[in-house]
Amino acid sequence: MVRDNKNPGGSSRSRRPYRSFPTILYEMVDDPSTDSMISWSESGKSFIIWNQPEFCNNVLPKYILRNDMSIFKTFGFRKVDSERWEYANDDFVRGKPELTAEIQKRFMATVPPEVFGCKNAAKAARDMERVRALAMAF
Repeated sequence: MVRDNKNPGGSSRSRRPYRSFPTILYEMVDDPSTDSMISWSESGKSFIIWNQPEFCNNVLPKYILRNDMSIFKTFGFRKVDSERWEYANDDFVRGKPELTAEIQKRFMATVPPEVFGCKNAAKAARDMERVRALAMAF
């Protein structure tokens, strides 16, 4: 077996760096080759899914494990227009990809910062149970 020096685990598969769903979504929306399925709105403060079945069945599964629209709600996107599949998030704006780093899963945004500290282990354990319960709800 030949060991891959770039991959200390020894696997021959290359590992891609972690990219969050909002970052991946930004790239999809910003890619002109996907404009027939998903693109920026005219204002650049939202995006529109033009062909929802094709997007869910052919595009979304290539980037993430899920192929349903509930993932947008998980990350705090709101539906803008009831007549079409248009979604927005204050930190998802055309020309500002750096803002996607501010978008977090909703349950993580509600976790108090002290949960991740070690000051009070018993309280941290209770808070982590709360996080798990919230995660299960989504």
